[in-house]
Amino acid sequence: MNSSLKKGLFLVTAIGTFSVSGEKAEAADGLETTDKIEAAFPGVGIEQVLNDCYEADAEIAVEDYLVPTEKGEYLDMAFTNVGADTFLFVRSEPTRESEWVGKLYPGSASEIIGPVGEWTKVRSGSVTGYVFTEYIITGNEAEAKAKEYAQGADAEDVREIVEHAESREEEEARLAEEARIAAEEAARIAEEQAANTATLGQAIVDYACQFIGNPYVWGGTSLTDGADCSGFVQSVYGHFGISLPRTTWDQEYSGTGIGYDEALPGDLILYEGHVGIYMGDGQIVNAINASKGIGIIPATCMSIKTVRRVI
Repeated sequence: MNSSLKKGLFLVTAIGTFSVSGEKAEAADGLETTDKIEAAFPGVGIEQVLNDCYEADAEIAVEDYLVPTEKGEYLDMAFTNVGADTFLFVRSEPTRESEWVGKLYPGSASEIIGPVGEWTKVRSGSVTGYVFTEYIITGNEAEAKAKEYAQGADAEDVREIVEHAESREEEEARLAEEARIAAEEAARIAEEQAANTATLGQAIVDYACQFIGNPYVWGGTSLTDGADCSGFVQSVYGHFGISLPRTTWDQEYSGTGIGYDEALPGDLILYEGHVGIYMGDGQIVNAINASKGIGIIPATCMSIKTVRRVI
């Protein structure tokens, strides 16, 4: 007999329990080696194994005649099999009506801790519960997927690098943190916009004040030769690349309406048939009338119709 085969057969008989063609064979204490071999292969026939070896004139791997019983390294894993924009509920009981205790997102992993039927009991991260089996990958397919994850990964066990379930409490904490970050970002943007508005608004006011004392001309738009109230505003803002309508009635709808208490330098203050540029400190610079020309007056000297932010 080929020495490799002899050694293989002897090693197999030394194993406590294994399967042969669907039958269970156990090595009995106290039997001789040859007796053990015969007891180990009641369904196959040791003579047939040997005959195959002699006729083929080649070594025969003993494991070819056996049904493996060793569990795969990752056969206890399951992977979520749902669409990219959805998730799988982990429920407290194996029913759709039971409370959900966690969520498994696409491709995340679980450990199978119960029988696989219509529902499967799993543990993933801090979550333990039941998932609908239709939406998980198990068995050899899960084993293959786990090994794909493991390739090139700097981890001894793929379980260390895969995503796990998110519990209800973890989701609530995450959403609260995301809301806090979003609020902080919104506040930062608003503060930045306010700073930019204040800077540009003050520049507009400073530019407009250069023309104090110049004449008021009905229908005019010249900052030096004369302008009316809406022409003055249109020309000042035009210098900064901001386009405004020609008349006060149209300027009433420009930009965004705000309250007077929110007004900043550079905002428009509009009245019935009149407009001016808010300077801050309760004053506006504007083309007042034919007798006073371009000058400064109190912002509340007339009834305010609307305040518009156009920068």
